[in-house]
Amino acid sequence: MRCSRLGAKISANWAYRGMRSLILENDDLRATVLVEYGAKILEFRLKSQDHDLLYHNPRVEIRTPVYGVNVDNWWHGGIDECIPTGHPSLYNGEEYPNLGEVWSLPWDFKIDKDSSEEVVVHLWRQTVIAPLLVERWMTLKDHGPVLKMGHKITNLGYSDFQFLWGIHPALAVNSSSRIDIPQSNVIIDTSYPNNRLGLSGDSYSWPCAKTVAGQTVDMRSVAPPESQTWDLHYATDLAEGWLAVTDTSARIGFGMAFPKDIFRCIWLWLVYGGWRGLHCVAVEAWTGYPAKLDMAVKKGKYSSLKPGDSLTCETCLVAHKGFAQVNRIRPDGKVEGS
Repeated sequence: MRCSRLGAKISANWAYRGMRSLILENDDLRATVLVEYGAKILEFRLKSQDHDLLYHNPRVEIRTPVYGVNVDNWWHGGIDECIPTGHPSLYNGEEYPNLGEVWSLPWDFKIDKDSSEEVVVHLWRQTVIAPLLVERWMTLKDHGPVLKMGHKITNLGYSDFQFLWGIHPALAVNSSSRIDIPQSNVIIDTSYPNNRLGLSGDSYSWPCAKTVAGQTVDMRSVAPPESQTWDLHYATDLAEGWLAVTDTSARIGFGMAFPKDIFRCIWLWLVYGGWRGLHCVAVEAWTGYPAKLDMAVKKGKYSSLKPGDSLTCETCLVAHKGFAQVNRIRPDGKVEGS
């Protein structure tokens, strides 16, 4: 007997805590997007395991965001769009908020395609301070746990504009979790407490860091919350453009593939009990570093657009199963591992 397939589906007839939402799904994957909350991807669920791979802060309920607030006090988790800075930054006389502008603003959207073979939705938002238009296309085919995204960032202003742009997935972890990224040089921003892995600006070759006492630390292994640590590191000089976080016991995980000529580094925000008593990681593709736009410009590690110009690229988000270790994610979302 042949089983019927769901095919690709998209629906805008939903709301979550009063905020309009989109649901894209097929037999393998369900993604929920909060259109009025920065187009946040709230859910990324591997349906065969009925498992949402994203982290959700247990002490912060979803509520309508307020532009300009400290994101740390509103941050619930999920996947956020961040532009034109990471951390709060004073640049060219303007104060840019934490994680930038668009995460806290409502977006517009239009469903471009709705068929059983493929669904496509176009979302867009202009920034308030920066002269930018941010556009995102999300595509889900009738099968496979891969959500493709196309982006276009346009400078609407009358002079060159410098910015940082990042995609910020917050991921649920446990003692069996593992972080995999390509071979890279990793620069320390913060290592709490007491600069235990080095001072700001120190570096190591992924995945082996060293404590100040000379002990080797495998950064692929997620530490328990009892560790009471947190870190922000920047993986640079990437051999390829991908990242993955895997539950090695359940053999399921989240991955992302991205063009490394645009997203030139991976931010590793590793929270093992030392920040607000939380246990999670954010492994993030960014166009530059460090986290403050003004500092990134000083270091020459940023993106820039001339008036009227646009930056375009394609990425994909993937829910994978059957692997305890990811060796590579191809640009089409195909995971290679063991």
